[in-house]
Amino acid sequence: MKKLIIEAGKETPQIYMDGDNGHFSISGKSYPENVYDFYEPVFEYIEQYQQHSSPKTTLEFNWLYYNTATSKVIMKIIMRLKEISPDFQINWYYKKDFDLIMEKGEEIKDILDVKMIIAEES
Repeated sequence: MKKLIIEAGKETPQIYMDGDNGHFSISGKSYPENVYDFYEPVFEYIEQYQQHSSPKTTLEFNWLYYNTATSKVIMKIIMRLKEISPDFQINWYYKKDFDLIMEKGEEIKDILDVKMIIAEES
């Protein structure tokens, strides 16, 4: 499966999706003008991944900032991957003193009942 790589922009995160290894990563800032247009390739990739999913799927987030529209997309991405992969884990990283990002991770973990490691970026 071909990797999906989207470089970070001023208002958009870096996205790295490696379906062959079940490794997905989104990092940086996310407040694009049209969040659904920006993340459409991600959802298309996840649909392809469903056909060739790995035994284990890991999704990493390393946020500096994201807006409310992005938070809805994050939830949809997590729910979709959770449906696909029986062994699904999220690694949620935050920078020191970015307590709001840490709290958002804990909130998502509780709401969606997912296996999630929340850790300060070293």
